Amino acid sequence: MTQTTCAACWKTTDDKHILCTSCETQLQFDLQWFENHLQDLEWRTNRMDKTGNGGGGGHNGLATSPAPLRETAFELIEGNGMDDIPSLRDIINEYARCLNVTAPYDRKLETLIRNIRLTDKWKASKATPTYARIIHRIRRKAQELLDFTLEDQIIIGECPTDDCHRIVKVIPNATFAPKCPDCGQVYPVSAIRENRRHKLLATHITGTQTEIRRLLLQCGIIVKPGTMRSWVSRGDLKPVTPVKDTRKQRYRLSDVYKLAVRNPEKETNIWMLLQEEQA
Repeated sequence: MTQTTCAACWKTTDDKHILCTSCETQLQFDLQWFENHLQDLEWRTNRMDKTGNGGGGGHNGLATSPAPLRETAFELIEGNGMDDIPSLRDIINEYARCLNVTAPYDRKLETLIRNIRLTDKWKASKATPTYARIIHRIRRKAQELLDFTLEDQIIIGECPTDDCHRIVKVIPNATFAPKCPDCGQVYPVSAIRENRRHKLLATHITGTQTEIRRLLLQCGIIVKPGTMRSWVSRGDLKPVTPVKDTRKQRYRLSDVYKLAVRNPEKETNIWMLLQEEQA
């Protein structure tokens, strides 16, 4: 086996691989990143929120990205590209043709990206170094867009894998959570929410009103102080052991959770936990 220089950097590789191990790993990472996050990027290209006014971050419907951000994400993925970078779809389609990888019947971009990543053809293709550099640039730009709008994501719970306690965040209406960076597993959003629901209903944790609200906030459930006080005054929420100083009264986390997810006021319009209780 003859040693040669990587076509993308100064490191050595063998004559059966056009890239060195480091560059191959980077390309695989970039492709897999798009598999996991393309849905996030496509969500940012939505045109209108549910109110029909096309505004950014509407409160009567699902939050939507501001217009410049939507246009940027669309150009980067489907349009004419940006900053001298071609669009991801154009590059992936061209790369697939070079590798003789057949496009999926449903024309889903993430499926074509997965087909490219899983084939061995790219390892020996002379086209790979050029496309690897472009794909890496697009991935970095796309990641900047996602990092810029992390407030669009919502917390849905903890990764269900045993001994993995990674907090999972997704975009509204996501069907699957991104690949867990700790355990490498991918779970349906419904499974993560159901896992969280069982844990919160079974817990014996107690705390003051402030402590309980902070704990629920870590789960992505927002309960306003006034709402919690009204539950107490109406008798819907009872303390574990009544004391004279109401600020020191302790409540069960599970009791507050039950009220929060059934709250008709919908403390946050992106939190659709009512669907879980109706199942």
